[in-house]
Amino acid sequence: MLPISVCMIAKNESKRIERCLSSLMPYGFEIVVADTGSSDNTMEIARRFTDKVFTFDWCDDFSAARNFSISKASFDWIFMIDCDEYIKTVDIEEFIYFMEHLSHAAGSVNRENVSGTSDTLDYYTDRTERLFNRNLYYYTGIIHEQLTPVSGGNMECFLLNTVLGHDGYVMTDEERERKSQRNLSLLLKQLEKEPDNPYVYYQLGKGFEMTGDYEKSCQYYEKGLSFPLDTSLAYVQAMVVANGFNLLRMGKAGQALAVCRCFCDDFANSADFLYLMGLIYRDNRLYEEALGEFAKAVTFEFANENGANSFLAYYEMGNILVLAEDYDLARQCYLQCGDYAPAQEILKLYENQ
Repeated sequence: MLPISVCMIAKNESKRIERCLSSLMPYGFEIVVADTGSSDNTMEIARRFTDKVFTFDWCDDFSAARNFSISKASFDWIFMIDCDEYIKTVDIEEFIYFMEHLSHAAGSVNRENVSGTSDTLDYYTDRTERLFNRNLYYYTGIIHEQLTPVSGGNMECFLLNTVLGHDGYVMTDEERERKSQRNLSLLLKQLEKEPDNPYVYYQLGKGFEMTGDYEKSCQYYEKGLSFPLDTSLAYVQAMVVANGFNLLRMGKAGQALAVCRCFCDDFANSADFLYLMGLIYRDNRLYEEALGEFAKAVTFEFANENGANSFLAYYEMGNILVLAEDYDLARQCYLQCGDYAPAQEILKLYENQ
């Protein structure tokens, strides 16, 4: 058996947990499941895959549940996964090398996310810390919990060639509302204890964004951005980008420009931020600057938002070039959009002319 314990917490996950556990079976991991109060057959399904299934008395604290699952592992090396996730690709040799040579650090993985409703799906990618030594790291925060060094200080992370699929946010509007209200309730409780924690403000901003309350979302994002921040942290960049998009949604392009422009040096290597700045310049009618940002965005291999470094940026470039009456170059941009439907519709008009 590979000396890694895969740990997860579960509650009423009978629709998803089998897919998750099945994806783990080929790799020889120990599997630890901490059930937090299921009323369906989640535990019965889990026991088909592992004999390490435990009950945790739910106390409105996700970190407590995760740390409990970690305490039940046989090995010090932990890989954390959720029931609505599953292994798409994993490099076991890289895991072994990481454990032998980078044991002080945490290993991050790429996560390919699907969200929205069954009728309208959105796709994006993020990176999340999942492989670590439990003697060095544990979880903090009652919701949207963070991996935290036991000794304090900063956490060093390395990206692994492992990819998770995640579709836990594909749900009905009613399910989304219930989940949002639960999350917001827990986050507001955490804010009472940690009023100076910018990460909590970031998560509250995400929570209100999920409900469609962009005004309140921006209030929390901007409060989070008011603290001294380490812009190398992924959540800080995510907060800046999300705040900028929400301001654009509310028609506040001028405010978006004022807030986001000061981060241009910090996030010059982020396709997501460059794409956002292109939209901000576009909505402020600074078209030359917008073209420059979109052109830089497409030079990057990775973007969290699907298309920010490819078809979405090319599409916006095409639209600006049409305004400039440079139709030939605009057509070339639309051709770069692949099967992106709005671009295909415009190309059909070119063909009919």
